[in-house]
Amino acid sequence: MAIDSPYRRFPGPPQLRGVVEHAWVVRCPPAPTTEIVLPDGHGVVQIVVGRTPAMHGESTGVEQDGTGIRGPLLHTRVRMQEGSVRLGAQLHPLGPARLLGQVPPVLDRLVAPDPLLSAGQVSELGALLEAGQDEEAATGLLGYLAELPRHDSTQADLLDDALDEVTRRRGLVRAADLARTVGVGLPVLHRMFTTLIGQDPAAHLAAVRFATFVRENVGLGSVAPSRVLAAIEWYVRAGYSPREVERFAGLAPADLRRLAEWLAGQVD
Repeated sequence: MAIDSPYRRFPGPPQLRGVVEHAWVVRCPPAPTTEIVLPDGHGVVQIVVGRTPAMHGESTGVEQDGTGIRGPLLHTRVRMQEGSVRLGAQLHPLGPARLLGQVPPVLDRLVAPDPLLSAGQVSELGALLEAGQDEEAATGLLGYLAELPRHDSTQADLLDDALDEVTRRRGLVRAADLARTVGVGLPVLHRMFTTLIGQDPAAHLAAVRFATFVRENVGLGSVAPSRVLAAIEWYVRAGYSPREVERFAGLAPADLRRLAEWLAGQVD
């Protein structure tokens, strides 16, 4: 069954600029549903009540997608869920570094929430979700994150400018151009990305391009597998040169075809 889950989005407060981009709540229907989870360069802090969803990855197998902190994904996943309610705060790419002081070992994986949220806070937010108070739960999560000390740095501020350019250009920019934008050499930019985000510039740019490509075709919110498959298959069949495909979609044609085949097998 394709996903048909109400999705609500809540803006982050000004004091979380550069840490959290927005909060969201998704309420899944009781019947089993599937959803595509995109590698978009962002992590998330999430609270899950009800049955814990499972995430399927082509190379990672099956893993639980419960309450915790998840760093940026390296590859597309399929989330299987039924009857769960999920509250999340989408992190700015520099959010983990600014919240934790260093890049935690959360790239492409989920860890416990306790570096950021206490057990009591998680329980309180879960109770609000169970009571149907989604806006109050989102406000509470954002409030708890806003109370945490920020770990700012000159390098993070410089990287902010580069990331703003990535967003403005939808990932259609070279790492060398980003380095010039912030006035540093390419090796320095590479070091800032890997130290503060956990990904090199090329990987981050490819993730942004792919997520932008998908979002332009399916919109915001939960991503239905059938629409992602249709967008990928149409683009591959359109006959663009391999260089153009990779430039705009973030993946080479062969990788797009392999992804489409894997997704089709997951959602049949």
